[in-house]
Amino acid sequence: MMTRFARLLLCLLAAVSVGACQTIADKRKIDYKATRTLPPLDIPPDLTTSEGAGDMKEGTPTPGAATYSGFVSGEGQKKPGDSGVLPAYEGLKLERAGQIRWLVVKLPAEQLWPRVREFVLERGLILDQENPQTGVLETDWAENRAKVGTVGQKLLAKSLGTLYSTGLRDKYRIRLERGKEPGTTEVYLSHRGMVETIIGNDPAGIGETRWQPRPSDPDLEAEMLRLLMVSLGAKEEKAASLIASTAETPAPERAKLNRQENGVYLSLQEDFERAWRRVGLVLDRTSFTVEDRDRSKGIYYVRYIDPDAPKKKGWFRRLFSKKAPEPTNDYQIVLKGNETATRVDVLTKEGAPEQSRTSERILTLLYDQLK
Repeated sequence: MMTRFARLLLCLLAAVSVGACQTIADKRKIDYKATRTLPPLDIPPDLTTSEGAGDMKEGTPTPGAATYSGFVSGEGQKKPGDSGVLPAYEGLKLERAGQIRWLVVKLPAEQLWPRVREFVLERGLILDQENPQTGVLETDWAENRAKVGTVGQKLLAKSLGTLYSTGLRDKYRIRLERGKEPGTTEVYLSHRGMVETIIGNDPAGIGETRWQPRPSDPDLEAEMLRLLMVSLGAKEEKAASLIASTAETPAPERAKLNRQENGVYLSLQEDFERAWRRVGLVLDRTSFTVEDRDRSKGIYYVRYIDPDAPKKKGWFRRLFSKKAPEPTNDYQIVLKGNETATRVDVLTKEGAPEQSRTSERILTLLYDQLK
């Protein structure tokens, strides 16, 4: 009996040792390879109302993207002489302004789009939204198996798969924008996170769980950018050194929420180009849907659902009450600036000043991320 127990104990110790060796050898910060069978998130309704534009079909490009039809139509078809490996290309650089990083790639957006898309799929992530017209790729919620925890937990996770969970989920949005220099494309990557929390007090100790938002993780954004650089042809050492060189603590950002008689506006103590990039990244990280943008005019066309807005009346109440105009969810976020300062305003869909409480709420959300 003792001999069998000793053998069993030795087997368990050997398994843990192997898991430990693999853990030490594998220093990956990101591993989404085992996330394709995760159950859907139980997210509160007010967090899902603005999760995608109506013209974005799940997992497929939107119709009408004629300028991208060349490479979209050939998707998944292997051409003669194609080895299936993306060609090396080092015409890229990493830029930084304050707390944000982005890539500048010496390729037109039409050529870069399929390579970025392939990178996302190779990381084990599932595409939830993609729109070549606006240059936006968004992944589905996924679990990072590299964050499972201790050696024993990693071993259980590897053995039991999704039966062991971290209680964390990640979503990424990658946005391509044509660069200031002809033939270049700027790539912005943002992270959003959710954490599973227990709500209610169950005497049995088994409470109901719900997914709640957690702050975006700059380390995950940096690691995904590093992996993207390597995918585009940069050497591992070069990509790591570029990320490390932009990791110093940034100086405090200067932003101010200003109130006046006819509304509220946000002022940023930075030039227009920097403000445009930072506001765009904040919109990607938060609960906005960017329908379109016009950099030359400094306008982001966004959709936003105010959780505090009055709910629609029921059918019976609408039948016996006066008709009121339905609230709109579309807004313009307008940036006007010079070399030293930029002003941010919220306008209606038609371009008139937005004087509702929603305007103040939008600007406050932006201020909290930009200050």
